[in-house]
Amino acid sequence: MENFVAILIFTLPGILSYFWVQLFGLHPASRHINFEIAAISAILWFPVGMGVLGIYQLVAMIVNTNSISDRWLPIQTLSDVLTLSNNIGFLVYFVMFSVIFSFLFSFFVSRFIYKWMINLVNFVRKGSGTAPLSTTSTAWNETFLKNKGQIVSFRKIDNPNEVIYGEIKKVSRPVELERNLLLSNSQHWTKILKDCNDVEVDEIFIDTKTGFLISIYNTDDILKAQNKYIETFKIEGN
Repeated sequence: MENFVAILIFTLPGILSYFWVQLFGLHPASRHINFEIAAISAILWFPVGMGVLGIYQLVAMIVNTNSISDRWLPIQTLSDVLTLSNNIGFLVYFVMFSVIFSFLFSFFVSRFIYKWMINLVNFVRKGSGTAPLSTTSTAWNETFLKNKGQIVSFRKIDNPNEVIYGEIKKVSRPVELERNLLLSNSQHWTKILKDCNDVEVDEIFIDTKTGFLISIYNTDDILKAQNKYIETFKIEGN
């Protein structure tokens, strides 16, 4: 039981921070193995864990200054932390504040620190004549995980005549083993785009591993083509 509590104390803040950072959109370019996750969690433990223990230490100093009988154990060594972990009240406090502090820390990292780091890295890369990094870690993030509607066509390099049209509804996360798309309104967009030559393709995503091509159409051209199709449908209906 003591080992479990020790593992909880010295891993929970870092693991929570790692969890929040990924939910906020800062995904690695590849899946981390268990050893890498453990190392990252250990690093993230310091700002979060120290913040939680620092709050306790501050409160303990205030209580001990104003109380003679009911004194709190101050934290001076890691052994003191393990001693406090035998107290249910301290465990509840540590878990609750770890969740709060890890969320706030991860939000601050995702919202401000990461962008500042990218800008600093790109300043150095530009100085050395290297192309700057994008704000996302993978081409998949950069292309499909933005909060905007996208009309696409999907085909293979070795079979370009079989095309699937549709509107992107769901997209795989970067850390998933496979890249999958959930398309909606496929029949509707097939009727509009199959024989239409007026819609420009803004970008083409090429999966070099599987040989798939995903064409992303210009939004303004798509809307014009859809309006034209609706008008034609109305005229034929009359």
